Amino acid sequence: MTSIVVGAGVMGLATAWHLARAGEAVTLLERGPIPNPSAASWDNHRLIRALYPNSPGYTRMAMDAYAAWDEVWDAAGVRHYENCGSVAFSRAEGDWADGCRAPLDALGAAYELLPPEELARRFPFLIPDGIRWGLFTAEGGVLFADRILTTLAELCRAAGVTLRPDAPVRSVVTEAGTVTLASGEELRADSVVVTAGAWAAGLVPELASRLTAYRQLVVYLDPPAEHEAAWAAAPGIVDCGFPDDHWAIPPVGGTRLKIGLGAWKREADPEADPAPAAGEAEAFRERYRPVLRDLDRYRILEARACRYIFTADRSFILEQRGRAWLVSPCSGHGFKFGALIGRAVADGVLGRRGAAELTSWAAGHLPAGHLAAEGDRG
Repeated sequence: MTSIVVGAGVMGLATAWHLARAGEAVTLLERGPIPNPSAASWDNHRLIRALYPNSPGYTRMAMDAYAAWDEVWDAAGVRHYENCGSVAFSRAEGDWADGCRAPLDALGAAYELLPPEELARRFPFLIPDGIRWGLFTAEGGVLFADRILTTLAELCRAAGVTLRPDAPVRSVVTEAGTVTLASGEELRADSVVVTAGAWAAGLVPELASRLTAYRQLVVYLDPPAEHEAAWAAAPGIVDCGFPDDHWAIPPVGGTRLKIGLGAWKREADPEADPAPAAGEAEAFRERYRPVLRDLDRYRILEARACRYIFTADRSFILEQRGRAWLVSPCSGHGFKFGALIGRAVADGVLGRRGAAELTSWAAGHLPAGHLAAEGDRG
């Protein structure tokens, strides 16, 4: 059996690897180099956490993702992950962090509620004013994204995947299982998996009304000397309780401190140059004024623009159309699921799991029987 995978981000690489391990003849197409620094998957790091407000399905998926990554580490003989934990801060009843508690309780996952005085002790760089408590999970932390992509590409080569960099795709015919490259070359396979991120809607017209491409920014900072040790020991900060949707990744594993704002995004053509504008990084950092002490002493090292694709409800798409599988697990929170989604898509292609079940699962619907018994709750 033959498969073509369109897009060599984390989902495409993981899918190709799992298919090749099962004996499929796999060709992996990428519009640029492999790995591609312009892809949404590429960056120094990404957060992995089982914190999803009011969503037992995605909470369960995140918990399962750790084991899927362990499978990658075992095969590669290297672990691109820092288990430093995750924390979210609650400022009001029913807010983002508060909404994460019920799914964790239902699934029997352990967590701590850290009072403000404990937060001030652990995180002296933080302004704790207005925080009711911090929700801390010991499992979770930082995935080193660029290292992971390089390792997955190596695993793909070792498994026999044909990697074709600099092979942009012009169109995909889902029913026929054909892929036409920008060069005019036409390829055909028993199955085609489209994991093209921000470019997916342009390749498969039926996705255009459901996917919106956005441009976002991340900023790397050098913290003040007196906060360096605390940041180096910090967990991943998932939510600070403000509407700007602040998040931060600590400088672990030889990386730099990175801050983000979920609200700092705009619709954008994925082909457009997303380079940061003059003064944009400074304005971005200013939005952290209510979060970080000594903000003016955080030196900006780099600002990087990213391309992401979102669905209206931030859920994932995983659907079969004819000979094609359409895969868009992004919406700003997809990288952590890369190994898990790749394995699941391969199972679908190979007939091990049904398409309808995978579509429901990827959309965040929890399968029956996945809640913990009352006595099993941590």
